[in-house]
Amino acid sequence: MSVSGQSGQSDEASNCPPWAHWLLDHLQLGLLVLDAQCQVVFVNDWLLVHAGLTRDAVLSRHLLEVFPQLKNTSFERALKQAVASGYPTLLSQTLNPAPFPLFLSTRQRGQDKVLRQSIRIVPAGFKASGLMDQRYIFIQINDVTQSVIRERLLKAQSGRLKGLSEIDVLTGLGNRRRLDAVLPQAIRTAHKSAQPLSLIMFDIDYFKQFNDIYGHLAGDEGLRQVAQALNEVFRRPQDLVARFGGEEMVAVLPETDGQAALALAQQALQRVREKCIDHRGSKIATVLTLSAGVALCDPASALTTIDLLKAADQALYLAKSLGRNQVCS
Repeated sequence: MSVSGQSGQSDEASNCPPWAHWLLDHLQLGLLVLDAQCQVVFVNDWLLVHAGLTRDAVLSRHLLEVFPQLKNTSFERALKQAVASGYPTLLSQTLNPAPFPLFLSTRQRGQDKVLRQSIRIVPAGFKASGLMDQRYIFIQINDVTQSVIRERLLKAQSGRLKGLSEIDVLTGLGNRRRLDAVLPQAIRTAHKSAQPLSLIMFDIDYFKQFNDIYGHLAGDEGLRQVAQALNEVFRRPQDLVARFGGEEMVAVLPETDGQAALALAQQALQRVREKCIDHRGSKIATVLTLSAGVALCDPASALTTIDLLKAADQALYLAKSLGRNQVCS
């Protein structure tokens, strides 16, 4: 196939009026026209610029010779499907973000250099010069980089908002929604992996009296101090410390048996005492203290979320009835 014409396109494309070439070259999208053998008969300037190729390197060559990166890809399969069916095919940026090796211009570049693409493949047939039926394949490549970036930002923002919706604003711990999402999954994992799971429920001793004496702002600060102490004890990535409600907090401890959970609960109580938060209204100490109840989810048992919470609550009630500032199971 020879190359001729003012614009350097193939013989078929050179029959177009000059203004048509000017128009196609100034479109802000990529255009390729292939013949029935998938040889390139037209390419516009936009595509050449973003591919870093010359027209001579593209025209009259098989598309997969020009862009070998397209071999054995979803694009090649879509191309074959379009040719076989005679119907247009669309490759979206979601599943096929960058089939062609195209790059953003220097002024467009941020963190990404690769140009994200939405591609439409359109097979067509018409009479050329009134002599015979000619079949062509039109490939349109749109730059959707900004759309991809916006979508990425929206997903990140959505993730941050979801995270914020599961955080207790006052203490920075997980909230009840977070606990309701994590605990059932932790129980399922414990059953599946045959690993123990422990739950500790904490309650601040005589917290109503603390608020009455020092005020609610001091009460809020006391809650934050207790939350900090718990975070200092339960540091593993898989652990969850959440505010259960009011002055109650819970720790979900995967792969932790009852003895280990009891020891950790004792550490948590000691860490709170070491904060030395003055509490003149306490009947058991001069500083703020905790009571704790420990419950174990045996992998062989059929305990539900409600069962485990109820068991921890009963153990906590026992600790409080025995004088507070202690751990029971």
